Amino acid sequence: MPGLVSLLLLSAPALAAEPTTQDKAAVEAEFQRNLEAVEKNMDRGTPIPCGNPPMRPERIKGEDLQFAPSPLTRTKATTYQIRCTFNLDGTATDCLMLTPGVGLDAKNRETIKQWRFKPALYKDKPIATTCTVFGKLTPRPAN
Repeated sequence: MPGLVSLLLLSAPALAAEPTTQDKAAVEAEFQRNLEAVEKNMDRGTPIPCGNPPMRPERIKGEDLQFAPSPLTRTKATTYQIRCTFNLDGTATDCLMLTPGVGLDAKNRETIKQWRFKPALYKDKPIATTCTVFGKLTPRPAN
């Protein structure tokens, strides 16, 4: 048993040593090849969080949201935040109002269906994203 312990102690520095420079370069090259393979085969229709990259989608069509005046009187907020998934076809889906807690009524859900966005880009190619959109809380005119 003491011989085995001595063998392990003698080999421990060799096991813990960093890879040589040549090995580091090989590991980095392999990592880069794997990353490129993943990006080449990725499903660009599966949403990823927006950020940098990818850039945010840009609204190219559609009206701003307007809210019923009665819920707005309960909040002191002047802006809203809404989180949506922005698809490759330019539509916004799965929208959820984050702030303030006024919710999305039927008219705003219909307005969102009319929105069209220029998709976010990742490495110069369109990609679906999930982002937070900001807007001004505007009361809906009385009919």
